[in-house]
Amino acid sequence: MLRKELGPMKVMGFARYEAKAGVGAPELIAAARLWQKEFLSNQPGIAFHCFLGNATGGYADAILARDEASFAAMSEAHMQAASSRAFMELLEPGSIRLCLNRLMKDLEAVPDGFSAIEFGTFRPRDDGSFSEEALMAASGRIEREYLAPLPETRAHLMARAGEDTYSEICFVETEGAAREICGGYVSNAACAPLLNLFDPASVDLDFWHVLA
Repeated sequence: MLRKELGPMKVMGFARYEAKAGVGAPELIAAARLWQKEFLSNQPGIAFHCFLGNATGGYADAILARDEASFAAMSEAHMQAASSRAFMELLEPGSIRLCLNRLMKDLEAVPDGFSAIEFGTFRPRDDGSFSEEALMAASGRIEREYLAPLPETRAHLMARAGEDTYSEICFVETEGAAREICGGYVSNAACAPLLNLFDPASVDLDFWHVLA
């Protein structure tokens, strides 16, 4: 895991993908570590990176950047680095999904004490009820009334993830706790305003554990 204290962060990149046939987890983890140490650690404005896996054999990268310009500069330099090319060579190209998340509230510091990330995207309901103000009010209520009493929660973020798409990101102590916390949304009154804002059919949600 790469961690730097660079002040508030405004952007989180999240990339999901699968390994090529015949590429094992140990080989991919080693390549991700090398990329993290030789390339990402030297990129200005990149505050955090972790390499993740999920329960179905998928992989992901989470990258926190000080601002969008820093993330763009890193992306531009990416394929110029030998460690980047070696890592990409292990991935199934057609499986790669990139998501640039523009945080709707700055993240002041890289979270501590987590080993899992819940990452989900959604689109608003098409009934005129959605606004970004309503989204942030609903998020704030969840943080105060639902997440705050749960000691496993490390950070909760909302972001713009594309045209008419938003993301919810939660850093959690363990994947088991992340699944329990997410499952509790449907029975907690504090979470209802957020759930009522988005189209359930649009939800793309998964749970990820740290590998490197």
